[in-house]
Amino acid sequence: MASRACAHRRSRRRNRRAVDTDTLRRLHYAAAIGCGIFAALVMHIALTLFGVGMDSMLREGGRQIISALAWWAVAGAGFVGGWGAGVYLIAASRERDRIYHLARRALIVLFVAVATAGGIMSKSGNLGGTVDVVAGLAALGLGIICAVCGARLAYLNAEQV
Repeated sequence: MASRACAHRRSRRRNRRAVDTDTLRRLHYAAAIGCGIFAALVMHIALTLFGVGMDSMLREGGRQIISALAWWAVAGAGFVGGWGAGVYLIAASRERDRIYHLARRALIVLFVAVATAGGIMSKSGNLGGTVDVVAGLAALGLGIICAVCGARLAYLNAEQV
């Protein structure tokens, strides 16, 4: 009787760990996607304020190359942000203390600095209207797609290792 109760408790612990690991993995995946979206939106804000945003073609005719480069920059920032956050979270969840402790504070400082800079840059006052809404929604959509792809690549590579 005692051995059955002990086996039942061990079984519940294993199931709880499996559930916790799966939940934690999904939370890490969602956080990596969120970081990629954040990176894409910060890139969009910065490029728009420097006058080379995705909306430059809609504002001034003939600047298609600038708009295309901005499109690729936003996509690249979303992909790299999602992939980088995914790789970091995978390393942290595997308890690689050296990587975890080295990058934890640096990532927090980077996140706060970029969020502050993006908030300050977004207060320019001369932007607004339909063109900016369309460009912002396009950047958001592109950031979501590229962040999902980057995070997925990080997790596919982690499964192979």
